[in-house]
Formats: sequence, C-alpha cells, structure tokens
Amino acid sequence: MSLDEYAESWIESGSGGGEPAAGEELLARVRERSEAFERRIRRRDLRESAAAVFVVVVFGYETITAGSWLSRMGAALVMTGALYVMWRLRRARPDEDPAAAGRPVADRLRIRLRQVEEQVRLHETVLWWYLAPLGVGSVMFVVGLGSGLWATLTTLAVIAVLSEYVRRANGRLVRSDLRPRRERLARLLRELEEA
Repeated sequence: MSLDEYAESWIESGSGGGEPAAGEELLARVRERSEAFERRIRRRDLRESAAAVFVVVVFGYETITAGSWLSRMGAALVMTGALYVMWRLRRARPDEDPAAAGRPVADRLRIRLRQVEEQVRLHETVLWWYLAPLGVGSVMFVVGLGSGLWATLTTLAVIAVLSEYVRRANGRLVRSDLRPRRERLARLLRELEEA
C-alpha cells in the first residue's frame, strides 16, 4: 500500500483522531521515504562538493598564474561560484531533525514539507545560483587567454549545451519527483490536521 493510500484509509477509518499507533505507523512510512530522499540529497551534495573543491583548486591556481586580468577575474568568478554552490547546497539542508522524539506527527510532516519545498526552490533556480556564475566565469577565462574566436565560440556552445541539459534535468526532477512529493506531504498534513 502506498503512503497516499495508507493515509487516505487511515483518515477515512477515523483512526486519525489521535490513536498513537496509527500515527506512528503513518510516520514510519513517511520517515522511510524521507530518509531515502535525504540520502539521495546527501550523495548529490557530496558529489557537488567534491567537484567544487577540485574547481577551487584548479581555478585558484589559475587566479594566481593566468596572464591576463580577464582570465584571472574569470578564474576568480568560477572559484567563487564553486564555493557558493557548496554553501547553497549546505544551506538547503535542514538543521531540524524531523525524527526527534516527542514531536507530534503533524510537526514532523511540516518539517519534511519544508525540506522538500527548499529542494524545489533550489532546483527551480539552478540557472541563477549554479550555472550562470560558473558559465560566465569560464567564458571570461577563455576570452582572457586570447585563444581566438573559435575557442571562445566553442566554449560558449559547450557551456550553453551543458547548461540547458542541467536546467532541463533539474526541471524534470522537480516535475516528476519533488512537486508530487510536496503535494503528497501537503495533502497528508491537511488531512491529518482535519482529522
């Protein structure tokens, strides 16, 4: 039985009136799905942070050694963008533990809902906080190297294609997973509060 089916049958049966066993069983199902979701987020954050550290090291070196001021500024922008990505991902992770003992089921669901809403915001704005700083900095770096028109155009094309791919992948994730997850949690919370 899915979480939605369970929640609906739980509320329709009138068990939502405060029976702790039903609430705890419902919470266990929500927790199971949420923990898998959180593991996925932690793995993504770890991959992104490792990539950011690599980018900071490489472009940090280029900030010092690149010949032109434009390349140095581009390298500094890429490096700053990578650090910002690490910070932004860390900021999107919750500080509250929804599984903390003694919290009512509704409070735990509210925390889970806030976590999902933050991920939706993160993925919907990926163009501005992730792709733009890294892309603009990369173009500045290449232009500053004086590599010529073809190198610049090739860099622009590669960045545009990769950025569009990442933007679309994030959009698909929001549509196929995050929004439905948010809607299920919001509906479950409403039904729990009404019961």
